[in-house]
Amino acid sequence: MAARALRWVRRPDERPNEILDAALAVFAERGYRNTTLEHVGEVAGVTKGAIYHYFANKEELLLRAIEHRREESFGRLEEVLRDETAPVSTRLRLVVRRWFGSVTKERLAVVTLLLQGIAHEAPDAFRKWLAGGPTAATRVIATLIREGQARGEFRPDADGDVAARMLVSGLLQQTVWQQYGDRVPEVAMGQDRLVDSALELFLHSLAPVAPTRPIRVKR
Repeated sequence: MAARALRWVRRPDERPNEILDAALAVFAERGYRNTTLEHVGEVAGVTKGAIYHYFANKEELLLRAIEHRREESFGRLEEVLRDETAPVSTRLRLVVRRWFGSVTKERLAVVTLLLQGIAHEAPDAFRKWLAGGPTAATRVIATLIREGQARGEFRPDADGDVAARMLVSGLLQQTVWQQYGDRVPEVAMGQDRLVDSALELFLHSLAPVAPTRPIRVKR
C-alpha cells in the first residue's frame, strides 16, 4: 500500500482516472450492490475520503467510470472514421473488431455488469450507458451503412438502423454468453471467430444484389 501512496504523490493529476479504472474493475468483480467505496479505495490505493474528494457518491462514481471507459473506446476510432479514402466495408470491419474483438476476462466482466448487473440496481447509470454505449455504436454503424449505400457499396433497400441494431445487440449478447462457456460448453466460442464470421455474414447481407436476367423460354 505504501508504494501506491507514493504513486499518488508523484502523479496527482492522474488520480481521478486511476480511481475510475479501479472502480469499474471492482464493480465488475463484486457487482454494484456489493461494492463499497472502501473496496474501490483499496484497489486504487487511496482512502475513502480521497474518492469523495472527486465523486459525490457510489452512483456518480459508476456513472463517471462508464463515461470514462466509453471515451477511451470511442476516442480510438476517430482516426478510422475520418479516413474516407478507405472503403466503407473496411472501416466498418475495423470499427467492429476494435469494439468486439479479443475480450479479456476483465472486459467480459465489465460488459456483463453493464448488460445484466445495473439495470435494476442503478437504472440511471444503465440508461446512460445504453445511450452512450450500444446506442452510440449502433448510430456509428448505421451512418457507415448509409455512406456505403450512397457510394454504391451496399444495397440501397437495406434498413441501416435495423441492421446496425441487430449486429451490435447480437455481438453484445454473444460476448456475455462466453462467461458461461465453462459450465455450458455449447455456448463457448473464440471471440475472433465470432466477430469475423458475424462481420462477413453482415457485409454479405448488405452487398448489392445483381440484377437477374429474364429467363427466355425456347419455343
